[in-house]
Amino acid sequence: MAITGLDLLFLEVNNLEESSQFYEALGFKLESFNLEAEPPMATLRAGGLKLTLAQHVETMLRRGRGAHFFLTVDDVDQFYQTVREQFPEIQPPVDEGWGGRFVTLQDPDKYRFFFVEWNEAPSS
Repeated sequence: MAITGLDLLFLEVNNLEESSQFYEALGFKLESFNLEAEPPMATLRAGGLKLTLAQHVETMLRRGRGAHFFLTVDDVDQFYQTVREQFPEIQPPVDEGWGGRFVTLQDPDKYRFFFVEWNEAPSS
């Protein structure tokens, strides 16, 4: 058995509308949005990554801690230029010597995302 990659990211969120807007502003495409589902859910996609958001207000205090997500981008400087108007809190790209140049953002539920241009392509 071999793990071949990350295909689905499932996140519990406090506010489905706010979180969906955040990910759409990053370039994710909204595939479905259902406030009537139990729990309310939305599905978005960026390349091969499917992102499912589920609104679970009661679990807000225990999620997001210690979890960081690394998403590869082709050109981190271009990514920064593209999203900085939507996210004025974003800082310019940095390279801290651990293998990639990156920018970070936190979503509305405080999940931390690193958008990385790797110095070398990750091995598969």
